[in-house]
Amino acid sequence: MKTTEKTGGKGFTLAELLIVLAILSILAAIAIPAFTAQLEKARAAVDLSNARSASSLAYTEYMLCHASEGEITYTFGVDDGGNLLILKHTDTEGTELEDAQPGADAEELKAVSAAVGETQLQVAVKDGRITQNTWLAKLHE
Repeated sequence: MKTTEKTGGKGFTLAELLIVLAILSILAAIAIPAFTAQLEKARAAVDLSNARSASSLAYTEYMLCHASEGEITYTFGVDDGGNLLILKHTDTEGTELEDAQPGADAEELKAVSAAVGETQLQVAVKDGRITQNTWLAKLHE
């Protein structure tokens, strides 16, 4: 740091400022890829958690409401709050089944999903076993 004789104030030289800028750039170049990798790991963990939750929810719904109907495919979506909900469930012929207890939330989510192109997950259950767990697309952006 140099002292200027005219004003008596202190200031940084251009070389000092460039060195500090270079050090900060190096630190950013190291930190940003590490942060990005951790973010991807977190997203993968969320996807795995959603897949497990969807499988559990599909199995429970199947055993409570549709155990005698053969294979049922459940389609899940996520609302704005991050809640995993059943959008629809279909039998092997693709016929959409009615809910035992219809809910406005699922219908509302279905409309939002169709409008926004919301990503979804499908889980198929047959004879009390999960036979398929397929991502139609990511549940998060």
